[in-house]
This record gives sequence, structure tokens and C-alpha cells, in this order.
Amino acid sequence: MDSRYQIRPVQSGDIDELYVMLRELAEFEKLLDKLVGTPQEMAQALLGGEGTSRGLVVEQRPDKHAQPESSVLVAYAIYFENYSSFMCRRGLYLEDIYVRPAHRQQGIGSALMQHLAGIAVERQCGRMEWAVLDWNQNAIDVYESLGATVMPDWRLVRLEQAGIAALASRSKASRSKASRSKASRSQDA
Repeated sequence: MDSRYQIRPVQSGDIDELYVMLRELAEFEKLLDKLVGTPQEMAQALLGGEGTSRGLVVEQRPDKHAQPESSVLVAYAIYFENYSSFMCRRGLYLEDIYVRPAHRQQGIGSALMQHLAGIAVERQCGRMEWAVLDWNQNAIDVYESLGATVMPDWRLVRLEQAGIAALASRSKASRSKASRSKASRSQDA
């Protein structure tokens, strides 16, 4: 990655363009129908201070003859901490990494991964993890060239909002039933 590019944390003024790149990623991954969040929700998650989600952007700075405000965002990464119970250490989970097509093959993705690895080292993380679509062989090849291992024995498991709500309501119903049963037994005594 050459000196025209700078990796930095996401700032509030980046959110709209970051969301545009997220949309580009969703289109590339053929998952546009899954993009239901809003730029405001993204800003709250990345800048609100409540969660652990963080973002990095790669900014292409203008050359010395251009206006300073002509810098553009060309890539991003969103990450958060997770935990390995077997290692008894926190880890770094990479949710997204995306480089705009016109800026690929310039080392930007590798530089982002190196930057994230530096964050993981600073935080004494035991590992970094992320998911990759099985058809994205270019990404798999890049990740393996960085020393990563694609885990063939593991499958990603997910509950989306409706499933979470349904599971939580089962738990609530079970607690209610147990509470009624306990009350009934104490009345019988």
C-alpha cells in the first residue's frame, strides 16, 4: 500500500460513505436482501461507545495538486472482540473487510489485515477469526497467503432476529410455567 493511503478509525463523517461500501459488499456477496440496517444504526454501533464493534477505513489522500477535501474512502474493516474459552483469552473477530474494485491488487486489503493483527497483538488476543464465502476463492487464497487456515470442520450457525425472539419467548414461557407450578405446589402445602 503506498503513501497515498491512510488507515484510520471510522469517524462520524465517514458513516454515509461507509454504508455505501457496505452496500457494495452486499451486492458482491449476493446478499443485498440481507442488508436491513441503516446508516444511523451503523453509526450507533461503531461510534456509540456502548458496544465493542469498531471500524477502520482506508482513505486515499489527494496528491499534492488536489484540494485536501478530495480524499476518498476506498476500503473498510469492521471488527469486534470475542472470546475463546479453550484459550481463556479474548480474540478479534473480523466481521467485514472490503476494498473497492478500483483499488484492489495494491496491498490495501493486506495492509488492513496487518493493521488488525497489530490491534490483536496490542490487546493480547489469542486469535483472529472471520468467515469467508466458500465460492470466494480469491479471498480464500489471500487469507491463506497471510497464514490463515480455512476451518473445514466448522460450520457457521446463526439465529436472526425472528429466531432470537422465538427462542427467548420459549425461555420466558418455560419460566412462567415453572413459576406457576411452584406457586401451585406452595398453595397445596
